[in-house]
Amino acid sequence: MAMIAPFPGVHFPPSRALPDLLAPPYDIISPADHERLAALHAHNIVHLTLGTPGRRRDYPGIGARLRRWIHEGVLVQDPQPAFYAYCQEFVHEGTVQKFWGVLGLLRLEPFGAGMIFPHEAVHAGPVEDRLKIMEGTRANLEPIISLYRSPSDPMNLLFESLEAQPPSIAAADATGSRHRLWTLDAPRTRARIQRTVRRLPFFIADGHHRYHSAWLYRARHRRNRDAQWMLSLIANTEQRGLKILPYHRIVTCEAPVPASLPQDCGRFGKVEKLGRSAGAALAAPARGVLGFSSRAAGAWLLHLPPLPAGTAPRGQLEVARLHDLLPQLVRVKAVDFTRDAAEAVQAALRSPHVLACCLPAPSSAQITQIAFDGETLPQKSTFFLPKPASGLLLRLF
Repeated sequence: MAMIAPFPGVHFPPSRALPDLLAPPYDIISPADHERLAALHAHNIVHLTLGTPGRRRDYPGIGARLRRWIHEGVLVQDPQPAFYAYCQEFVHEGTVQKFWGVLGLLRLEPFGAGMIFPHEAVHAGPVEDRLKIMEGTRANLEPIISLYRSPSDPMNLLFESLEAQPPSIAAADATGSRHRLWTLDAPRTRARIQRTVRRLPFFIADGHHRYHSAWLYRARHRRNRDAQWMLSLIANTEQRGLKILPYHRIVTCEAPVPASLPQDCGRFGKVEKLGRSAGAALAAPARGVLGFSSRAAGAWLLHLPPLPAGTAPRGQLEVARLHDLLPQLVRVKAVDFTRDAAEAVQAALRSPHVLACCLPAPSSAQITQIAFDGETLPQKSTFFLPKPASGLLLRLF
C-alpha cells in the first residue's frame, strides 16, 4: 500500500504579500518569466527553485539562501506535523474551476514495485538538476502531484467542511488563480486522511523527474530516514477541477516537409484537408484524429483507423500512435513541445523544415489505466491543470 504522512510545513508568514513571492512550478517557467519573477521580489520562490536568472545554477548557493531565509524569518516552520488541505480556484475556458487536494509526504518506492506508478518517460538532465537542488537545499521546494482514482471520494466531506472555515494561508497570483491552505494537525483528522488513501494506488501526474531525483537522493542518504519521503499534492482524478490537456509537437525535419505529405498520410488513415477552419480543427482534434500543418502542404487531419480488439491502452492513445507513425513520414531531427496549437502552426509556417503535429486531450481514465498497467508514454504527453503555486509550502529534511 502507498504510505502518506504529515509533516511540519515551511512557508512564508501569512502576513507577507504572498502574490509577489509565489511562482508557477519550475519546469513551466520561461527564461523571460524567470527574470520577471526574480525582479518582482528578492524573496520570490524562483530564487530557490531556479536560482539567479542568466547565471549558471549555484546549487550550494541556493541552499545557503534557503537556510538564510529560515534564519531571518523570511520562511517559518510549523510547530507540529500536519496535512494541508489545498484548494485552487482558476478559470478554464471561461468557467471558474475548483481543484482540491491534500499536501503531505509520500513514501518513496520503486516505480511499479508497489502502489506508485509513472506515466511518462524521464530524461537524465532534469533528474540530475533536481537532484543537485535537493543536495544543496536538503528540501522539497515544491510538491509533485500524485493522483488516485475514487469515484465516491470520502475526502469530499472534509473539503466541503473546510469551505466554511478560514484558511491558514490565502493568496491570489498574477493569473487570477486563488490559492488556499488549511492546516490539518488534529490527530483524528490526520489518521482519517491516512486511512482514506492507504489502499489506493497513485500515479505521478506532475513531477516524474523530481520523483526520480528523490529516489536517487534516498539511495545516497540511506541513514537519513527523512529521505524516504517526498512532498506531494495528493488528489483524486474524479473531480471536475482537474483538466488534462495535450502537448502538441513542433517537429524539425532533416529535409523540407514535402507538399505531398498529406497524400503520404493516406496510407495510415483517412485524410481531410483543411481550409479556413484549420485553426479551430487543429487546436482540438477529435479522439482518434491527428492534426498536421506545414508550409508546403497546408493543414490536414488524419483520421486513424480503428485498432484491433485487445490493443493495450497505451497503443490506443493518439500521442503514442503519432510517435509510431512519424518515422514513417519524415526524418526527424528534433522535437519541441507546446501547449498552444497556434504556436506549433506558426512555427511550421516560418520554416519549410517544420511539421506541426496537434493532438487531442487524453482522458484521466486512459492515463490512469496506462500508468497502472506499468506502461509509460513519451515525454510531454500530458499537461495537467491546475498547477499548484510554488512557494505556498516547502518541506525540510
